[in-house]
Amino acid sequence: MNRPESVGEVGARVAAALSACDEQAWRVTEPGGRVLLVSAGGDRLALHLRGYGPQAGRMIVRCSDPDDARDVPMPELGTTITVSPARPAEQLAADVRRRLLRAYRAVRPAAREWRAAADALVAAEGALVDEAAQHLARLPGTVTSSGSPHLPELTLAAAHPYRGAVQEVRISDVRLGHEVTGPPEQEVRLGGGRWPMYARVQLRVHPRLLPALARALADVAATTDVDVVAAHQCPHTHQSVCPHGHDHLPGLRSG
Repeated sequence: MNRPESVGEVGARVAAALSACDEQAWRVTEPGGRVLLVSAGGDRLALHLRGYGPQAGRMIVRCSDPDDARDVPMPELGTTITVSPARPAEQLAADVRRRLLRAYRAVRPAAREWRAAADALVAAEGALVDEAAQHLARLPGTVTSSGSPHLPELTLAAAHPYRGAVQEVRISDVRLGHEVTGPPEQEVRLGGGRWPMYARVQLRVHPRLLPALARALADVAATTDVDVVAAHQCPHTHQSVCPHGHDHLPGLRSG
């Protein structure tokens, strides 16, 4: 009795067939026990053999996030099909190209822009936290940061609680927010919008500081234009005119 092919062996057959009919060469890789088909252009397909249930013995082929578009909320980057691993490799390759790769490759440019914009936004939020940390460092106490790019948080704790003007300052939920849509010619919406959130600031201060603190906050709010966003912070790099009124550097425009 012939031994059934492993997922890696089926993947090797499909990779060879894809290399013959596709415009790019394909190879098999098995990081951490997972079987992936990877093209020269960075397309990634995951293979998994169903071991139980009504589809036991059938192979699941799933689109995986490219390295330059990780965690992008686009359904085309996670589409799944189920095929019979016993079919000829040429048929499997043709099925994969028709049912997965066409849509997957069509949205990759927009997904790449979305990822770059999201990374720039995280960097901008981190820069705000770093600047706040520098200011807090002038006060007596210890400044600590969460170190998380997704949930930036900053805390100043006084060295001697209940003594001095400021006992504790805690800043969290520092998010500039963004809403991104794909290039007009593709009309691809890249997930739900994330509007700017007001940062949560909690302070423990001496009551006698409250009048001066309120006055300083009012002065800063009255003299600061919060609508001015630096070009590198704006995520709408694929649009010639930002719908939120932010300025774009000419080099960042691709629309």
